[in-house]
Amino acid sequence: MTKILTNYSILKLPVSQLRPSEKINVEAARMLAKTIAEKGKWIQPILVENRHRVIMDGHHRHFCATLLGLSFIPCVLLSYGDPNLDVTYWSDSAPVAVDQIIQAGLSGELMKLKTTRHRLQVPLPTCSVDLDDLR
Repeated sequence: MTKILTNYSILKLPVSQLRPSEKINVEAARMLAKTIAEKGKWIQPILVENRHRVIMDGHHRHFCATLLGLSFIPCVLLSYGDPNLDVTYWSDSAPVAVDQIIQAGLSGELMKLKTTRHRLQVPLPTCSVDLDDLR
C-alpha cells in the first residue's frame, strides 16, 4: 500500500471530551507533568480518534494536562482508516482490533498499560503552546 502524505492540523480540544483507552504509569506521568510545567509550553500534540474522541497515543500527556489544570490540549484528529496510521500491539506486530480500542474508551474499562502502539508513517506537526493558553 502506498502511504499518502497528508497535512495534519493541530486543534485545541477540551481535556474533558477526550476518552482514554489504556491505563498509564502514574509515576512516569507525574514526572512528565513536572517537565512540561518547567518548560511552560506544550510541544507534542496527542493523537485522538476523530469520531469518539478516544485517545490513540498520548495517555500520559492527557493525564499531565489534567494534573496541570489545563482545560485544553493540542490534538491531531485521525481516523483509524488513515492510510498513514499503523496500529499494532506493543508486545508483537500483530494488528489490533480497532473496535476493542474504541470500546475501551467508550466504556471506561481501560486496557493494560502499553497494550496498543499507534504510529504515523509521516511526521506529526509540532507545536509550542504556552500552558496559560491551555488553561
